Amino acid sequence: MKILLSRPFNLVAFNLMWLGCVLGREQLLWLVAPLVFSYLILLLGNGVLQLHQLLLPAALGIAVDLSLTLLGFFRFSDAALLLPAWLLLLWLAFSSTLNLSLSVFQHKLWLTAVAGALAFPFNYGVGQRLGAVQFPRSDSLTLLSLAVIWAVLLPLLFKLSQRRFIQLAHTGG
Repeated sequence: MKILLSRPFNLVAFNLMWLGCVLGREQLLWLVAPLVFSYLILLLGNGVLQLHQLLLPAALGIAVDLSLTLLGFFRFSDAALLLPAWLLLLWLAFSSTLNLSLSVFQHKLWLTAVAGALAFPFNYGVGQRLGAVQFPRSDSLTLLSLAVIWAVLLPLLFKLSQRRFIQLAHTGG
């Protein structure tokens, strides 16, 4: 059981979940969603993460993706609404990495900003090449916008994912 709760397993699990969501999209949601939720329930049930550590970062990521969709940077052909269900699931899965496999970035603001500026455009670019998302605006403009947005917001995701965030928010500290 300990291996399932480890940072290395989280890294592998997230990458598999990413592949399942991006490659399988709506067609494999019936398979991927139970696996993602089972893994997240395992982390929550064993006290590795608290619910707000998943929901708050996921909510910010979803809000950003929704904003970029409404502004015409993204288009998802398989979305029943504005964002596809697989993308919402992917944000929950990603939130699990902030305190596990990506925790090395938590206390290094500059490194976190650089990682956000590089990793997010890269992943969205791969998603575009795999047909999961379209960039109606130019690729360059979209990727540059993503770099700027996530250089600023990835450090905020780490702040939202802190175990003590809710307590700090209530006390003003």
